[in-house]
Amino acid sequence: MKVRYHREPKLQEDHVDIHFREETEKIGIIRNFFSSFEGLMGKKDDVLHRLHPDSIYYLEVVDRKLFAYQEKEVYQLEYSMRGFLESYEKNGFVQIGKSMVVNLYKVSRVKADLNMRLRLHMDNGEILILNRTYKKSFLDALARIRKI
Repeated sequence: MKVRYHREPKLQEDHVDIHFREETEKIGIIRNFFSSFEGLMGKKDDVLHRLHPDSIYYLEVVDRKLFAYQEKEVYQLEYSMRGFLESYEKNGFVQIGKSMVVNLYKVSRVKADLNMRLRLHMDNGEILILNRTYKKSFLDALARIRKI
């Protein structure tokens, strides 16, 4: 795969064009990477903020509202958990409980816990519990990103 970089100071807007013969796994990874820059909107203190999916550590549904947890901030999203997963699963998000989704890229280590559950140690120091019902899908997703 060839990569060419062209600096054009007179451009109105930066852009990237990808040319390919067929949709391969590498092209899919590139597509997912660039789509992650689109961002989403989160609300905090009645003010909307632009969030990037890769800045989210995990999501949790509380009182039928979806909250996104960053390293130190929490935002309410106008998504259902299912809708968020449909849009951002390709960015490393996987369900770990009935009301919780985690960003695999923010998990620093995984430890066994009681009753076949797993403890997920996050990059920001928090510990999340993976429900055993979601263990297989979590481990499958983890294996997929290790191949990349």
